[in-house]
Amino acid sequence: MSDEIQKADQIAFHFYTKLFYAVHDARATEGPRPQAKVDKWFNLDTPDCDLFTREAREPFRSISLASPTGPPPLEIEVLLAIPELASDQVLVYAPPDAPRVKVDPARGFILLETWTLSLQLYRGGRAAPDAGVDVALPTIYKHGIVLFRSLYSLLRVLPAWK
Repeated sequence: MSDEIQKADQIAFHFYTKLFYAVHDARATEGPRPQAKVDKWFNLDTPDCDLFTREAREPFRSISLASPTGPPPLEIEVLLAIPELASDQVLVYAPPDAPRVKVDPARGFILLETWTLSLQLYRGGRAAPDAGVDVALPTIYKHGIVLFRSLYSLLRVLPAWK
């Protein structure tokens, strides 16, 4: 495997891990462990997290060796845990300018957000419909810096922020 392909795999892998760490950092109710490592990719410090296990990260490690359809999409669901309610309590959703709606607490969780990252592979041989020229890896990394800084800000202005 060429050095260029290894670097491309590494950048792609860190797109997946950085998305997970950024979402987890913005949505987790517990703070990071005191001894947690810090992921500094894309010039954005995010605490490392054990929830994204080695096994879960493995499909994204060597994207160049993935099947022709590419790696599976990474889907992150942000869930709100519903505590056990007393018999005289009910859970309601109060949308603005509408009456309250009763929520069934039997499921135990409410889905707040879903974040999906999928990658469409381009394998050289035939041109993709929107393929222009090849983009240099440093340019992709620099675009990733802007992307993750924007994502970091967006995660903190959406309603599910902490």
